Amino acid sequence: MPLKTWIIALNTENPTALELKAVLEREQFDVEISPAVDGRKTMPTLQPGERMNQTLALIHRRAKLTSSEVGCYLSHYRLIRKAFDEGLSHVALFEDDVVAEEGLGEVMRNILKLGEEAHLVRLMSLKIRKRKIVQPLTGTFNLVRPVRGALGTQGYILNREGMKRILKAGSTIYMPIDSFYDSFFVYNFNCFTVEPHAIYELGDTSNVKKMDGGIDKRLWVHVGWRIYKLFRSVMRKWHRAIHP
Repeated sequence: MPLKTWIIALNTENPTALELKAVLEREQFDVEISPAVDGRKTMPTLQPGERMNQTLALIHRRAKLTSSEVGCYLSHYRLIRKAFDEGLSHVALFEDDVVAEEGLGEVMRNILKLGEEAHLVRLMSLKIRKRKIVQPLTGTFNLVRPVRGALGTQGYILNREGMKRILKAGSTIYMPIDSFYDSFFVYNFNCFTVEPHAIYELGDTSNVKKMDGGIDKRLWVHVGWRIYKLFRSVMRKWHRAIHP
Protein backbone atom coordinates (compact mmCIF):
# COMPACT_ATOMS: atom_id res chain seq x y z
CA MET A 1 0.00 0.00 0.00
CA PRO A 2 1.83 3.18 -1.12
CA LEU A 3 -0.24 5.80 0.76
CA LYS A 4 -2.28 5.79 3.92
CA THR A 5 -4.34 8.85 4.89
CA TRP A 6 -5.37 9.72 8.43
CA ILE A 7 -7.52 12.60 9.62
CA ILE A 8 -6.68 13.51 13.22
CA ALA A 9 -9.75 14.45 15.25
CA LEU A 10 -10.61 14.89 18.92
CA ASN A 11 -14.20 14.19 17.90
CA THR A 12 -14.23 11.37 15.34
CA GLU A 13 -17.79 12.34 14.36
CA ASN A 14 -16.75 15.88 13.47
CA PRO A 15 -18.81 16.78 10.35
CA THR A 16 -15.87 18.59 8.72
CA ALA A 17 -13.64 15.55 9.19
CA LEU A 18 -16.34 13.25 7.82
CA GLU A 19 -16.79 15.46 4.75
CA LEU A 20 -13.02 15.51 4.10
CA LYS A 21 -12.96 11.73 4.46
CA ALA A 22 -15.74 11.41 1.88
CA VAL A 23 -13.92 13.72 -0.55
CA LEU A 24 -10.67 11.74 -0.25
CA GLU A 25 -12.47 8.42 -0.61
CA ARG A 26 -14.06 9.64 -3.83
CA GLU A 27 -10.49 10.23 -5.02
CA GLN A 28 -9.77 6.54 -4.25
CA PHE A 29 -7.54 7.14 -1.20
CA ASP A 30 -7.48 4.83 1.82
CA VAL A 31 -8.71 7.12 4.62
CA GLU A 32 -9.38 6.72 8.34
CA ILE A 33 -10.28 9.19 11.07
CA SER A 34 -7.84 8.73 13.95
CA PRO A 35 -8.61 9.84 17.53
CA ALA A 36 -6.21 12.60 18.57
CA VAL A 37 -4.10 12.41 21.71
CA ASP A 38 -6.12 14.59 24.09
CA GLY A 39 -3.97 16.98 26.11
CA ARG A 40 -6.62 19.57 26.90
CA LYS A 41 -6.81 18.76 30.62
CA THR A 42 -3.67 16.83 31.57
CA MET A 43 -0.22 16.12 30.16
CA PRO A 44 -0.41 13.00 27.94
CA THR A 45 1.40 9.88 29.06
CA LEU A 46 4.49 9.20 26.99
CA GLN A 47 5.11 5.86 25.35
CA PRO A 48 8.45 3.98 25.09
CA GLY A 49 10.86 5.91 22.89
CA GLU A 50 9.15 9.27 23.53
CA ARG A 51 10.83 11.90 25.73
CA MET A 52 9.96 15.44 26.71
CA ASN A 53 12.51 18.13 27.57
CA GLN A 54 10.98 21.28 29.03
CA THR A 55 14.45 22.82 29.57
CA LEU A 56 15.05 22.74 25.81
CA ALA A 57 11.53 24.12 25.33
CA LEU A 58 12.51 27.14 27.44
CA ILE A 59 15.64 27.66 25.34
CA HIS A 60 13.67 27.27 22.12
CA ARG A 61 10.95 29.85 22.86
CA ARG A 62 11.27 30.96 26.51
CA ALA A 63 8.17 29.01 27.54
CA LYS A 64 7.39 25.42 28.43
CA LEU A 65 5.17 23.26 26.28
CA THR A 66 1.53 23.02 27.31
CA SER A 67 -0.24 19.70 27.63
CA SER A 68 -2.38 20.43 24.56
CA GLU A 69 0.73 21.20 22.48
CA VAL A 70 2.20 17.87 23.54
CA GLY A 71 -1.06 16.11 22.68
CA CYS A 72 -1.05 17.65 19.22
CA TYR A 73 2.60 16.69 18.71
CA LEU A 74 2.01 13.09 19.73
CA SER A 75 -1.12 12.83 17.55
CA HIS A 76 1.06 13.42 14.49
CA TYR A 77 4.24 11.69 15.66
CA ARG A 78 2.55 8.40 16.59
CA LEU A 79 0.74 8.12 13.27
CA ILE A 80 4.03 8.71 11.44
CA ARG A 81 5.60 5.95 13.52
CA LYS A 82 2.65 3.67 12.74
CA ALA A 83 2.97 4.37 9.00
CA PHE A 84 6.70 3.69 9.08
CA ASP A 85 6.29 0.46 11.07
CA GLU A 86 3.67 -0.71 8.55
CA GLY A 87 6.20 -0.24 5.75
CA LEU A 88 4.26 2.49 3.91
CA SER A 89 6.05 4.52 1.26
CA HIS A 90 3.94 7.63 1.99
CA VAL A 91 1.55 8.90 4.63
CA ALA A 92 -0.87 11.84 4.43
CA LEU A 93 -2.01 13.49 7.67
CA PHE A 94 -4.83 16.01 7.96
CA GLU A 95 -6.30 17.89 10.89
CA ASP A 96 -10.05 17.85 11.34
CA ASP A 97 -10.80 21.49 10.53
CA VAL A 98 -9.75 21.64 6.88
CA VAL A 99 -11.66 21.53 3.62
CA ALA A 100 -10.38 20.28 0.27
CA GLU A 101 -9.85 22.67 -2.61
CA GLU A 102 -10.76 21.48 -6.09
CA GLY A 103 -7.85 19.50 -7.49
CA LEU A 104 -6.58 18.12 -4.16
CA GLY A 105 -6.65 14.51 -5.36
CA GLU A 106 -4.54 15.27 -8.43
CA VAL A 107 -2.07 17.23 -6.31
CA MET A 108 -1.69 14.33 -3.88
CA ARG A 109 -1.17 11.79 -6.66
CA ASN A 110 1.51 13.97 -8.23
CA ILE A 111 3.28 14.41 -4.88
CA LEU A 112 3.56 10.62 -4.72
CA LYS A 113 5.53 10.76 -7.98
CA LEU A 114 8.18 13.12 -6.60
CA GLY A 115 11.66 11.85 -5.87
CA GLU A 116 13.01 10.70 -2.52
CA GLU A 117 14.24 14.23 -1.72
CA ALA A 118 10.65 15.46 -1.19
CA HIS A 119 10.56 14.43 2.46
CA LEU A 120 7.61 16.58 3.56
CA VAL A 121 5.11 18.46 1.41
CA ARG A 122 2.58 20.73 3.10
CA LEU A 123 -0.75 21.08 1.30
CA MET A 124 -1.20 24.52 2.87
CA SER A 125 0.78 26.84 5.12
CA LEU A 126 -0.26 29.60 7.48
CA LYS A 127 2.43 32.10 6.47
CA ILE A 128 3.71 33.09 3.05
CA ARG A 129 7.42 33.72 3.45
CA LYS A 130 10.35 33.88 1.06
CA ARG A 131 10.31 30.74 -1.08
CA LYS A 132 11.30 29.37 -4.47
CA ILE A 133 9.13 27.63 -7.06
CA VAL A 134 10.60 24.18 -7.70
CA GLN A 135 8.25 22.75 -10.31
CA PRO A 136 4.58 22.62 -11.34
CA LEU A 137 2.48 19.87 -9.80
CA THR A 138 -0.60 20.47 -11.98
CA GLY A 139 -1.80 23.21 -14.28
CA THR A 140 -2.85 25.17 -11.18
CA PHE A 141 -0.60 24.12 -8.32
CA ASN A 142 3.17 24.48 -7.84
CA LEU A 143 5.67 22.82 -5.55
CA VAL A 144 7.66 25.47 -3.68
CA ARG A 145 10.60 25.32 -1.27
CA PRO A 146 10.40 27.76 1.67
CA VAL A 147 13.55 29.46 2.90
CA ARG A 148 12.01 29.84 6.35
CA GLY A 149 9.25 27.87 8.03
CA ALA A 150 5.72 28.42 6.80
CA LEU A 151 3.81 27.20 9.89
CA GLY A 152 0.92 24.79 10.18
CA THR A 153 0.15 21.07 10.21
CA GLN A 154 -3.32 21.26 8.63
CA GLY A 155 -2.40 18.74 5.95
CA TYR A 156 0.80 17.28 4.52
CA ILE A 157 2.39 14.23 2.92
CA LEU A 158 5.58 12.49 4.06
CA ASN A 159 7.58 9.97 2.07
CA ARG A 160 9.38 7.10 3.76
CA GLU A 161 12.69 8.93 4.07
CA GLY A 162 10.86 11.89 5.60
CA MET A 163 9.17 9.59 8.12
CA LYS A 164 12.54 8.10 9.06
CA ARG A 165 14.19 11.46 9.62
CA ILE A 166 11.28 12.90 11.60
CA LEU A 167 11.03 9.84 13.84
CA LYS A 168 14.74 10.05 14.58
CA ALA A 169 14.88 13.80 15.22
CA GLY A 170 11.48 14.17 16.84
CA SER A 171 11.54 11.56 19.60
CA THR A 172 12.51 14.27 22.11
CA ILE A 173 9.65 16.76 22.35
CA TYR A 174 10.58 20.35 23.07
CA MET A 175 8.66 22.42 20.53
CA PRO A 176 5.20 22.36 18.94
CA ILE A 177 4.90 20.02 15.96
CA ASP A 178 4.67 22.79 13.35
CA SER A 179 7.74 24.50 14.85
CA PHE A 180 9.56 21.17 14.61
CA TYR A 181 8.72 20.90 10.92
CA ASP A 182 9.79 24.52 10.46
CA SER A 183 13.18 23.54 11.90
CA PHE A 184 13.88 21.41 8.80
CA PHE A 185 17.20 23.20 8.28
CA VAL A 186 18.38 22.06 11.73
CA TYR A 187 17.35 18.42 11.29
CA ASN A 188 18.26 18.03 7.61
CA PHE A 189 14.94 17.13 6.10
CA ASN A 190 13.52 18.78 3.02
CA CYS A 191 10.28 20.68 3.54
CA PHE A 192 8.13 21.85 0.62
CA THR A 193 4.68 23.34 0.30
CA VAL A 194 1.97 23.62 -2.34
CA GLU A 195 0.88 26.95 -3.81
CA PRO A 196 -1.85 27.94 -4.11
CA HIS A 197 -3.11 25.95 -1.14
CA ALA A 198 -4.76 22.62 -1.95
CA ILE A 199 -6.74 22.71 1.32
CA TYR A 200 -7.96 25.51 3.56
CA GLU A 201 -8.61 25.84 7.27
CA LEU A 202 -12.07 26.79 8.49
CA GLY A 203 -10.56 29.04 11.12
CA ASP A 204 -12.39 27.76 14.19
CA THR A 205 -10.80 28.31 17.60
CA SER A 206 -7.85 25.98 18.11
CA ASN A 207 -7.91 23.37 20.86
CA VAL A 208 -4.16 23.86 21.34
CA LYS A 209 -3.39 26.12 24.29
CA LYS A 210 -0.09 27.95 24.00
CA MET A 211 2.38 29.36 26.50
CA ASP A 212 0.99 28.91 30.01
CA GLY A 213 2.15 31.92 32.02
CA GLY A 214 3.77 33.75 29.09
CA ILE A 215 7.47 34.19 28.46
CA ASP A 216 10.00 33.11 31.11
CA LYS A 217 12.13 36.19 31.85
CA ARG A 218 14.93 34.52 33.83
CA LEU A 219 18.43 35.51 32.66
CA TRP A 220 19.66 32.00 31.84
CA VAL A 221 16.56 31.38 29.72
CA HIS A 222 17.09 34.61 27.80
CA VAL A 223 20.79 33.90 27.20
CA GLY A 224 20.09 30.32 26.10
CA TRP A 225 17.35 31.53 23.76
CA ARG A 226 19.69 34.10 22.17
CA ILE A 227 22.41 31.50 21.59
CA TYR A 228 19.88 29.07 20.12
CA LYS A 229 18.53 31.78 17.77
CA LEU A 230 22.07 32.37 16.50
CA PHE A 231 22.56 28.64 15.98
CA ARG A 232 19.31 28.41 14.00
CA SER A 233 20.29 31.36 11.85
CA VAL A 234 23.60 29.72 10.96
CA MET A 235 21.93 26.39 10.19
CA ARG A 236 19.26 28.07 8.04
CA LYS A 237 21.89 29.85 5.96
CA TRP A 238 23.89 26.64 5.59
CA HIS A 239 20.83 24.69 4.47
CA ARG A 240 19.99 27.39 1.94
CA ALA A 241 23.56 27.33 0.61
CA ILE A 242 23.42 23.62 -0.13
CA HIS A 243 19.84 23.83 -1.46
CA PRO A 244 19.98 26.97 -3.65
